[in-house]
Amino acid sequence: MKITGQQGLLIQTGSTTRTDFTSTPLEPAWILRGNPVSRSIPLAKAKDNNFSCGLWECTAGKFKFIYYEDEIVQILEGEVIIQEEGAEYTLKAGDTAYFPEGLTAIWTVPKYVKKFAVFHSSPPPFHVRVISKLKKFLGLRPPENIKVIG
Repeated sequence: MKITGQQGLLIQTGSTTRTDFTSTPLEPAWILRGNPVSRSIPLAKAKDNNFSCGLWECTAGKFKFIYYEDEIVQILEGEVIIQEEGAEYTLKAGDTAYFPEGLTAIWTVPKYVKKFAVFHSSPPPFHVRVISKLKKFLGLRPPENIKVIG
């Protein structure tokens, strides 16, 4: 059934069988062993950019990973061994896991891993959003020689 009175598409679809991955290299300083090659495909994203999902794959290697947003994964193929402070987890096809924002984990991919991932990020605090919108509305920009962080 078509929803009337709405602008644009509301439902986004994707498939875990897609093969049109693009290169998404790991941060070089995070690589601890080997030469892992990672690639990904975004599948869907909420209008506010705070919720999305996609596919990710990686070849053999060991690397640190820092989570900048909450992530839930389901392993589709292969295997990964994940270490955090004092614990180790082996995830294989069919397994799911949750990684909270701010976590640093060590990933060891013995051969290959492919995952479906759902990402959630928190919006900036209300006062930061208000200030940002006011600056944009007023056309305020920092002087060229000052770098704005955040």
